[in-house]
Amino acid sequence: MMTIRAILPEKTLRTENVLLRPLRPSDGPAIAAGLSDYEVTRWLARVPYPYSLDEAERFLAWERAQRPVSAEQVYAIDRDGMIGLISLRDAGPEPVLGYWLAQAHWGKRYMSEAVAALVDDTFVDPDVTTIQSGVFEGNERSLAIQKRLGFEIIGRSIQHNLALGRDLAHIDTALTRARHYEFKK
Repeated sequence: MMTIRAILPEKTLRTENVLLRPLRPSDGPAIAAGLSDYEVTRWLARVPYPYSLDEAERFLAWERAQRPVSAEQVYAIDRDGMIGLISLRDAGPEPVLGYWLAQAHWGKRYMSEAVAALVDDTFVDPDVTTIQSGVFEGNERSLAIQKRLGFEIIGRSIQHNLALGRDLAHIDTALTRARHYEFKK
């Protein structure tokens, strides 16, 4: 079942400091630069390391081709240029949140703003009951963002990390609709 979100690919979300916007073909160099940093890529499950411009261009071509038919939402995080990505996979009542930010922009609360904006927008859909996410053990910065927004640890699992080429311990998190609105008060 396709959600309304899947057929609104040009949607943007604005926060005080960042803009979430659809990806552009010109984002390839920024994606490659951000993901060629091992300190970024090591925390991501589905991203190879090293990461090249060719890989970024393949990703952008795939995303452009899928955008009209996919329920996955992928946004560039933009602050006078693309500085990271944020996405929701597996549309339906329990989508999965993922994100990364170029290291030069860490510690400035840009990702907190981006995640909060996408979470707020996602819960506008009455069919969404829970947003799932998680982090590899040791990724305290990302876990702190989720906890500030009300995500709770719901379990632990093992997930494959493509950049490291091995399975790693993963902390599974979730934010229910009720908890989200409780945290917004």
